[in-house]
Amino acid sequence: MKRSTLGLLLLQAVFVLSWSSGFIGAKLGTQGGGAFNLLFWRFLLVSLCLALFLNRRLLEVTWQQLRHHAVVGFLSQFLYLSCLYVAIQNGLPPGIAAIIAALQPLMTAALSTGMASERSGGWQWVGLVIGFVGVSIVIAGQYGGGGQDVGLVMYLLPLVSALGLTLATLYERRSVQTQDGGLVLPLFIQSLLTLIGFTAAVIYTDTLSIPHDTNVLISIVWLTLFSTFIAYLSLWMLLRMMTATHVATLVYLEPPVTLVWAALMFGDVIHASTYAGIAVVVAGLVLVRLKRPTVACTS
Repeated sequence: MKRSTLGLLLLQAVFVLSWSSGFIGAKLGTQGGGAFNLLFWRFLLVSLCLALFLNRRLLEVTWQQLRHHAVVGFLSQFLYLSCLYVAIQNGLPPGIAAIIAALQPLMTAALSTGMASERSGGWQWVGLVIGFVGVSIVIAGQYGGGGQDVGLVMYLLPLVSALGLTLATLYERRSVQTQDGGLVLPLFIQSLLTLIGFTAAVIYTDTLSIPHDTNVLISIVWLTLFSTFIAYLSLWMLLRMMTATHVATLVYLEPPVTLVWAALMFGDVIHASTYAGIAVVVAGLVLVRLKRPTVACTS
């Protein structure tokens, strides 16, 4: 095997593991620190790290750009992560959360059919329905297999997360903003605005506390370095070496990887219905990709 091929395979493995690690880090940290408190410290650390790489372009940001990043940050970070972390904090297994959130590419494909450049009939809606059936199988099996203690609402929160990320994707596609600030500046603005949101959340819920628990401290560093910086860096490197469609395909590996990872690390039980549900979701994804090769999830 050529060194370049081996390097690409390792980079793809790092990409999948880093993007899957957010679900694992969420369970590791929310049990001892609370969802909003964990997210507050994560985005505080992320914002401080990104601030080290800023330049004078920050002074040139317009109010229009600020509003744009505020909308994207609220939908793709604050809403998305809040719902996922609250669900995981209240007992939803990370692997199940990842499977439900995996409907986001299907939602994006279905809701983007109104765009002239992406119109391709009703296959996206068929794929979305199939995906919902698959997720329903997973939820029904988990709920009927001793998961009643979690509460049905917690199974629905990842759907809200997927919807928020979908709306952020569609808003970004329709936006006329010129992305000439690179990756650091938009990520810093969105992270800083998201930090303000989580500051308000921890104050409102009275859950702000300085983390002392070892798992919480590990989780904060984990989510900052691995789930944020390594995840985005690996994404950026892969997009320079592969097409966006091929990179998007790797995203679909996150749910099964998260499922196995959580089973090994936390002892989460994998029901037979979960495998069946994953197969149905994959069928929906394959159908959409075969009928519409340009489908890709948001970065």
